[in-house]
Amino acid sequence: MQKYKPKTPLASMGDRLLRALLTAGLGVGWFVWLWGLSLPALTAGVAMGGLMWLCARSFGKKSVEKREKQMRRMIGGELALRRLLLMGPRHAAFQAALWIAPVCPVCMRQAVEWGVLGTLDGQETYVRLIARHESQPVGVDLFLDAAREAAAHRARRVVVCLTAPASREALAWAAEAEPPIRVVDRETLIELAGLQNPATDDDLRALGRRKRARRPLRDWLRMATDDSRARRYFWYGMGLSGLALLTGQPYHSLPALACLGLFGACKWRAYRSR
Repeated sequence: MQKYKPKTPLASMGDRLLRALLTAGLGVGWFVWLWGLSLPALTAGVAMGGLMWLCARSFGKKSVEKREKQMRRMIGGELALRRLLLMGPRHAAFQAALWIAPVCPVCMRQAVEWGVLGTLDGQETYVRLIARHESQPVGVDLFLDAAREAAAHRARRVVVCLTAPASREALAWAAEAEPPIRVVDRETLIELAGLQNPATDDDLRALGRRKRARRPLRDWLRMATDDSRARRYFWYGMGLSGLALLTGQPYHSLPALACLGLFGACKWRAYRSR
């Protein structure tokens, strides 16, 4: 659940500062190009940048509710999937069959070990749940087991729900199996579970109260040079470099060089790990 945690106050402040600097830089650059470098051009540019920033902020507020609703579904779906792993086989399979009803409306008739029997479009259908931790990929052997169980129950259609990612070989075999196996992958199952189990305020508060354990310096360096942060470092560095060019103040170039240096470190680490 680490990826759902909110940004740190420093990261949020940095993002707001970068947006303000970018809008102010655009406004100042436009009026300096029109009127030349002068006090009225700088004043009008800052005012225009502030207006653009307010417009962007107003637009962002309108989409907050939509993003919050989507995030609640994703968090709630992942929490529901964790609880699913602790359920009994029949209960877990029945719950998974209920979740996938919007995309696979099986008329359920009987719950069996790790599966549910029913009908879909008038054909006998077997819904099989493969409940594994996400760190354990699903291989071809588990799809073979699902196909054997479907044949034993004389099912003409097979739907497999996954709580862990499947290997390419397993997905390729499922597509060529007879009868073909329809796969509901982990991401889709989380999304469908979240529709019925959105995260509550208590879930979000519990997630926010989780404290990160202290990490050694090597782990902090590994986190700071992760390739996912490279894009942010690049734009921070370019924004501060543009500010240094516009103002002519050399001290703005120091944090710009630091950000661009971190960008280079991220890319170098990504290249070395290939």
